[in-house]
Amino acid sequence: MAIRRVSRLQKRLLRWLVAEHRRTQGGTASSHYDLVKALDGDKSNISHSLHTLEARGWIVILRTAGGQANSIDLTPEGLKNASEI
Repeated sequence: MAIRRVSRLQKRLLRWLVAEHRRTQGGTASSHYDLVKALDGDKSNISHSLHTLEARGWIVILRTAGGQANSIDLTPEGLKNASEI
């Protein structure tokens, strides 16, 4: 099965999430704030890319009771696909 196209920003997001996953040995989800800070990008562009990756089933965005993104974690499918990119 061919991997869907991903943007440069999505590749950067996936690389960062994989690095965090390896660093924590899959123990903790990454903070949305830390991700935006680490990539030094526009928050709205990053959020849009994260929603696209979530719709594909590659990540899970955990939200606060108010609906704000709290943390992000790779799904097993996302980890597999990110490793292939």
